[in-house]
Amino acid sequence: MMAEALAAAGIGLRVVLMQQSAIADAVAARVEVSTPVTAFKRMQEGVFLFRNNVDPYDGGLFHQAPFLLALFHAVDERAMKIIFILVDVLISVLLLGIARTRAAQFEKQTWVESSKTSGGKSNDPTIPSDAPLDHKFVAAAYLVNPLSILTCLARSTLVFNSLAVVAAVFAATRGSRVASMFFLSFAAYLSVYPVMLILPFGLLIAQAKKLDPLQSIFSCSVFFAACLMAWLGLSNLLMGSWNFVANTYGVILLVPDLTPNIGLWWYIFIEMFDQFRLFFLIVFQVFVFAFSVPLTLKFNEHPMFLVGLFLIIIAAFKSYPSVGDVALYIPFVLMYQELFKYMKRLYVIVNLGAYSLVLLPLFYNLWIYAGSGNANFFYAITLVVGMGQVLLISDYVGGMVRREWERVGGGSGANGLRARRVEVVLK
Repeated sequence: MMAEALAAAGIGLRVVLMQQSAIADAVAARVEVSTPVTAFKRMQEGVFLFRNNVDPYDGGLFHQAPFLLALFHAVDERAMKIIFILVDVLISVLLLGIARTRAAQFEKQTWVESSKTSGGKSNDPTIPSDAPLDHKFVAAAYLVNPLSILTCLARSTLVFNSLAVVAAVFAATRGSRVASMFFLSFAAYLSVYPVMLILPFGLLIAQAKKLDPLQSIFSCSVFFAACLMAWLGLSNLLMGSWNFVANTYGVILLVPDLTPNIGLWWYIFIEMFDQFRLFFLIVFQVFVFAFSVPLTLKFNEHPMFLVGLFLIIIAAFKSYPSVGDVALYIPFVLMYQELFKYMKRLYVIVNLGAYSLVLLPLFYNLWIYAGSGNANFFYAITLVVGMGQVLLISDYVGGMVRREWERVGGGSGANGLRARRVEVVLK
């Protein structure tokens, strides 16, 4: 009942606060929630230009995908408020299904000492007892998360990207290659970075359908490329030109708009000399994708874990991040609650997140409105946000490595006890 109550509270808060136009507009103006590529106000500008037969991509203001432009053009603004709430509810429903699948996989895990006993259970005290995953809590945690509520209130178009990613994960856990790549290609069509999720999605589908992983990844790549080309081709037909490419994907990759956000890019490129800009653009963009292959090779037996890990990496290192990116990966982290006991810096990470939520708006106001601070104040807190997410990545990976080391025989049973005794002697 607690999960249902939390979910109802999250939906109720969205309904009530969305009716308060002043609150919604104030949240939409916050740089922590809205970015140049997801802001509702910029979408309104684009729709106004489109309705007056002016190409919104001719200027340097509008940077969102043509299909989103068509959606906002076709739907009344009052109805869009309902759509944003429904999108969040749909995301939570899909997360519920994903968490249920993850819970079933978790129940099937066996430890090396328990593999010979019925039901995979053992009285060995060196084998930790894990609480079962509550899939309802995972879905409710998304709805009640203040970051997802703020993103919904701001009417940030990031929620459509989140919906596409979660729908793709849901389809992949069911072994549906076509549906998964359809939704993943739409997510990449909106924001580029989800392209790195092809690898874990291929592994998820291979796991669900008992296929060869390499063949599954290759076939997923083919379907993904075909769907993405279809999205781009249809966008060309809708807009009548390819101008949208430079003003959507070009902006994400080349970062010409240096509006402050919670990421690491904007301040660095404000201070960057022009002759070094291209080099560091390449370095920063490559850095986001550089982890994909090595992490996939390391954790190829845990594709759902990889999905959550890649979402953290995207949120930490993409060019225009917002709090909505953090809200998306939190449910996937919660699906691996058994790792928390292996994570050494979880307390520090949680506190960094809490401090950042308080200090980000405070230091931004000191800089922009009070005039008693400068850009360094706000950027210092974005560095804290980045540090917290980097610590989460390292602790999340370390927790999985330590747990797997124990589970498959490195640290459980007699072998594990011997290893610990040797460690004590060496100390």
